[in-house]
Amino acid sequence: MASTGILNGTLAKIQVAGTTVAHLTSNSLTFDMSTRDASTKDSSGWKEALEGQKSFSGSAEGFFAEDATYGYEDLYDVFAARTLVTVTWTTDVVGDTEYSGSCYITSLEKTDGLEESSTFSVSFEGTGAVTKATV
Repeated sequence: MASTGILNGTLAKIQVAGTTVAHLTSNSLTFDMSTRDASTKDSSGWKEALEGQKSFSGSAEGFFAEDATYGYEDLYDVFAARTLVTVTWTTDVVGDTEYSGSCYITSLEKTDGLEESSTFSVSFEGTGAVTKATV
């Protein structure tokens, strides 16, 4: 049964190549559209725009664990190999909407603070279209 009401963000997760990234604390999905200039002398000094290319990207933050089932080390391997992977933003709740697309990992960071839990962040840049589906 699909989720109802305001979504509890704890349900939302990212899967890379079909495997859920472990120990995430947050994740995001962003859609963008660039515009193209359509200003003319008739625009009275105001910029006018028309639609342009669409793109998508995403990111996630989480806790680092050496023994994660799929975590920082696995993401590093994808990054180092410059591998194009399918990334899916989903709740895995039957009836909910999920988005997936081909992505490159464009940024991967690990942070180790004094007497703090080690964390990591990852950024994805999509290539091509996004697929919107129902779980």
